Amino acid sequence: MKRLVSLILALMLALGVVCAASAEEKQYDRVTITYTCPQVVAGYDYNAPNGDGYSNWILGKFNIDFQGTNVSWNDWMNNLVTWIYAQDMTDVAIYNFSENTATTATDIVNQGLLFRLPDDWKERWPGVADVYSKTSLGPMLEELYGGTYFIPRARFYYNLPGDPLANHWCLWMRADWIKAVGKEVKHSYTIPEVIEICKLIKEQDPGQVGANLLPLEMDTGNAASFFLRANSTYWDTFYKDADGKYQWGAAAPETLEGLKLWYQAYKVDEVLDPEYYLLDHEKDLENFQTLGIAGVSYLGGQTADVENYRKTFRDRTGHEYEDFHMANLLGADGYYHQRDLINFWGAVCFKPDVDPAVFERWMDLMEWTCSKEGYPATSMGLKGEDWDFDENGEIISLIDPQEVQLAGAVGEAKYPSLGHVLGSVILWDDLAMDNPNIREDLRDESKLLYKLRTDESTPETFTKVDWNLYMNGSEELLAVNGIQYADEFSNMITTATSEEELVNLYNEWIESKQAIVQPALDALNK
Repeated sequence: MKRLVSLILALMLALGVVCAASAEEKQYDRVTITYTCPQVVAGYDYNAPNGDGYSNWILGKFNIDFQGTNVSWNDWMNNLVTWIYAQDMTDVAIYNFSENTATTATDIVNQGLLFRLPDDWKERWPGVADVYSKTSLGPMLEELYGGTYFIPRARFYYNLPGDPLANHWCLWMRADWIKAVGKEVKHSYTIPEVIEICKLIKEQDPGQVGANLLPLEMDTGNAASFFLRANSTYWDTFYKDADGKYQWGAAAPETLEGLKLWYQAYKVDEVLDPEYYLLDHEKDLENFQTLGIAGVSYLGGQTADVENYRKTFRDRTGHEYEDFHMANLLGADGYYHQRDLINFWGAVCFKPDVDPAVFERWMDLMEWTCSKEGYPATSMGLKGEDWDFDENGEIISLIDPQEVQLAGAVGEAKYPSLGHVLGSVILWDDLAMDNPNIREDLRDESKLLYKLRTDESTPETFTKVDWNLYMNGSEELLAVNGIQYADEFSNMITTATSEEELVNLYNEWIESKQAIVQPALDALNK
């Protein structure tokens, strides 16, 4: 009898475990979900059986037939907004929220052209709600609109570097050349220090590059970021002065100072590429990373691609990882300058008449992708095959990252579907801090650079977002937003034959813009 009772109890316990496991794994009816984003791989079948293992697994887990629409980066917002106004958008879309698109977003919300999330959505999907709370933009829009219409995707969540959020931009430098000319390889340099290093590289040509040597290499937009943005926090926008009145950042003394440094590097010391203004998109990156003929560049991509940049540099130039150095750029005043990046990129939205089952399924998917187990999978593939947790709960890799390319182009990557398309609400920037497929020393370096951007700044040089300015869509502000700051400042650099003439050109330019700038200031200061 004892044995029989024990057997029955054992069977009941086993049945309970099975039932509990079944309760955890929801049983979903099949739904078709349409989706728009430029990150969708054009022409790729995410549902193909025996195709992409990650896509098959995650779409099978949530029983989704995924129909993605790719839009080009250039036409992304034009197409999406057209479809929204025509009430012909897909079930789910990623809205490219920015200062330039904020007014349109408000208009389409006011016209009822997007789905308003139910008031209890945060209780139903607490993981998504917590990520949403860290984006800054989400809660602000919710207060503005009186409800939730957008779920911004967070750049950082588990590894948020700080508030305000530092940008990814940094110096790309040839550490071997810096050492060869007798300068120190360090984590931060001022603009004048970089110019001095580039002068020595030009004189000594430590890499024996010859006539192809480019001591300081960057295109027009990146040059403006290097000389102006890194020196003058508000160089291309407005700001409040100590008295609380808005002023135009282009007219600030720091902007002219940066312009003079640009002129010095180009016309006086002649270290900046003499044809920088003719460079095609990412040609400066190619000259540094692929051809190995540049000494210093100023580019983005400090997190998720921190190792891939070095791999490309090593494989194409034949140099070592250690010859590629990343550092922060400080203004001439010795401080780091930036406006809050804001902790998001791209915002999830739904069509106004979205099927409740479709909405709930996508929310369930997003809830899983921001979980401790789901988030690593979005960039590392299948748990148990590509990665896992060790006994301490730390993420470990089960692949050789030198041999296996997890994400990327069809035909090259194991999982072309990896990325932000299939429900991600935390971007790869975050996991790059913990990803064991990236060398630990490089991850530590990345963390340090983010920390230093805060440590080497002041509240006046590294500022939090001004939502009143960010969301201002007045005609007066839109007129000023049309100024092509980088190109117009660059024209002054290439035209001037002396610093004195540069200052005259700058003052004339400032005066010529007053017809549109003053109305914007008046509107802001009302």
